[in-house]
Amino acid sequence: MSILNALNVDKGNAFPLGVVQLAHDKIQIAMWKSGAKACHLCLHLRGKVRKIKMYAMKDLEMSDIFSVILSAENIDDLLKDVSYDFIIDGERCMDPFAKALSGRSVFGKPRDHVRCRFELNTFDWTGENWHKLKRDEMVIYQCHVRGFTRHASSGVKYPGTFAGMMEKIPYFKELGVNTLFLLPIYDFNECMRDDEGNYTGKINYWGYTADAFYLAPKMSYCSGQTSPTVELQKLVKALHQNGMNLILDMYMVGQTPEFILHCLRYYATFFHVDGFRINQDSMDCSWLEKDPMLSHIKIIGNGWENVSQTGNTEVYYEMNDGFMVDARRYLKSDEGQTGNFYQRFKEQREGVGQIHYITHNNGFTLRDLISYDVKHNEANGERNMDGTQYNYSWNCGYEGKTRRKQVLRMRAKQEKNAFVMLLLGMAVPMLLAGDEFGNSQKGNNNAYCQDNLTTWLDWRLLEKNRETFEFAKSIIAFRKKHPLYHQDRKLTGMDYSGRGAPDVSCHGHEPWVTDFSYYSRELGILFYGGYYESNSLYFAFNFHWDEHEFYLPVVDDCKKWRVLIDTSTDVKKEIEDGKCVIPPRTIMLFESICSRPEKSDRKKNYKKRKKR
Repeated sequence: MSILNALNVDKGNAFPLGVVQLAHDKIQIAMWKSGAKACHLCLHLRGKVRKIKMYAMKDLEMSDIFSVILSAENIDDLLKDVSYDFIIDGERCMDPFAKALSGRSVFGKPRDHVRCRFELNTFDWTGENWHKLKRDEMVIYQCHVRGFTRHASSGVKYPGTFAGMMEKIPYFKELGVNTLFLLPIYDFNECMRDDEGNYTGKINYWGYTADAFYLAPKMSYCSGQTSPTVELQKLVKALHQNGMNLILDMYMVGQTPEFILHCLRYYATFFHVDGFRINQDSMDCSWLEKDPMLSHIKIIGNGWENVSQTGNTEVYYEMNDGFMVDARRYLKSDEGQTGNFYQRFKEQREGVGQIHYITHNNGFTLRDLISYDVKHNEANGERNMDGTQYNYSWNCGYEGKTRRKQVLRMRAKQEKNAFVMLLLGMAVPMLLAGDEFGNSQKGNNNAYCQDNLTTWLDWRLLEKNRETFEFAKSIIAFRKKHPLYHQDRKLTGMDYSGRGAPDVSCHGHEPWVTDFSYYSRELGILFYGGYYESNSLYFAFNFHWDEHEFYLPVVDDCKKWRVLIDTSTDVKKEIEDGKCVIPPRTIMLFESICSRPEKSDRKKNYKKRKKR
């Protein structure tokens, strides 16, 4: 009790709200509740409580804002084990600006006596070597902190925590992903309640709930070796030291724009976070553009129509289901999808960076997308009525897990097709954690309430599906090194510099002949190397159930092509006469192997073709 009594009390200021350290021996605590008449700060230490009456800001005509300054020598040490809350007009209240909590150290365990904690420590960022990745460098990896390493097979010392994720940084580097996109990591209440406030026994595993303390890193995601704040800072520092970035999903429904800005600034400055996904319904982008801190941070939304002319592709990013739907439908050979997929594959937007994905946390995993025709959400306890009905999936001939070799061969091919479609398009790609080694949720497309083996990654699958992992790894490596994906100029579909061919062009069975008919499932896409100073690339997509003969276009008077990727086989070959038979449901990527003529020669060739 002597520790609590050692604190001196003085009147504070109205702002900022929450806890702020004014000096090495002094902190201020400010609290606001609309219409409140009286407020007491309650300090808790080992069952003892000290109540301190807080000063109302009546002189500022803000009588429902209360503040107090606490001072003492070594105040950091004095308060490290102290928790706090408030009694406002006889009702117990929490600090919405709390930076740390106590009482939620075990994930999924209901606790009614949660309190706020003081977070006054400083962190040494020396040696961080922070580099914010540009749009053309990013390969995003979406994952859940707990589910990523919670399974016993993860092999980490502290499973399901920030520290466990830090242990997996060598894995991220081996795979080639460089931008982590984490589901909510702030302290949300995962124990769901009914309308009467009673616990239902269900878990909000993802964390998309308004019952949260947004400034406090989640206590149950901490190993307990240090505070959640410090452990998250260590994770960010380690990621930056390894050339990686971190994006946080901030589901801040019902909050004011001012609070959202305050929260984003805090994570950007105190945790060095590289970007956020936000709810645009709660935030006008003009607030972000005018903010000196956030105008340099990646901001992800579902669409940015109002920044299309003035936006910055290194700041504003959009992710929506457009590419996902079109890619899935083309992958499963639906009619009328060829033209849609062509536009999506080459999609680039002025002023806004595009993020494409085929799977994400809300829906099927990639392995389930090729293994189930319908959802199987019975374990959610909602009679399979939850989750989207529109999965655009195909089970390749058998529903669910099977040993049928023909089905397994088709699924392996479709998995490779999906990786090529996602990772080699022009937009920033986003992988769902575990897709690279065949993770399955057994057909559950809405696993929001599953904190178990359904959502925990089974790392034994990495060796079992090593071929899948190596293929995804090789495609990422190809993307990162090829100059096509590192251009400053947007593709136009025109030969605007007179180099002999458009920068990107669409083809069918025959070169320069587009077939977007309803029944067409064949597509050729040429990226002409003259516009990015490299050999040309030609993608041939055949998602028909029969093989088709493709005639490859002649570029730079060259008919020779080398096969770089063939999703139907590992055998590579060269095409001498510009003609190739593409097997059913197969993607082949070709590279021209003739040396490109000099610029003067290209102009001559262009004039010859024009005369012909």
